[in-house]
Amino acid sequence: MKKSVDRLSLIKSMSQQCIAVRIRLLNRMITNIYDSALSPFGVKLNQISILVFIYLAGEVGYDALCRRLKMEKSTASRNIERMKKKGWLKIATVKAERKKALKITPAGEELLGKVQEVWEDAQEKALSLLGEEGTDVLCKIANGIWKKDKAR
Repeated sequence: MKKSVDRLSLIKSMSQQCIAVRIRLLNRMITNIYDSALSPFGVKLNQISILVFIYLAGEVGYDALCRRLKMEKSTASRNIERMKKKGWLKIATVKAERKKALKITPAGEELLGKVQEVWEDAQEKALSLLGEEGTDVLCKIANGIWKKDKAR
């Protein structure tokens, strides 16, 4: 009888205190704000983050993209294939290294310009949902983790 009480207590504790569950819930809520705003353009937040990273990098390999964005290779590949079909990305060959890299196309750059206003609106909604204190804490945590990971 004691084991079932302990199990129930543990399960209740897991449901009320699990950090991973809280982060995933928050992630789904925030991502939904951006995805809803971006949907008229046929793009999702995940794809915008890829485009922004590649735009800033100039060109980037798959491995570097996955490492930097903490993305599974299969997820990145699916998104990249969709974006190539839509004409937002292309494969570039880095001659000096004989490697393939991703590069944003003019259509991809144009898309980033088109979504700017709806992204800003979504950003305001997300900031409002989190509040100033929540946003500050979240940014501090994320930046701290990013710096630690980058130092490795």
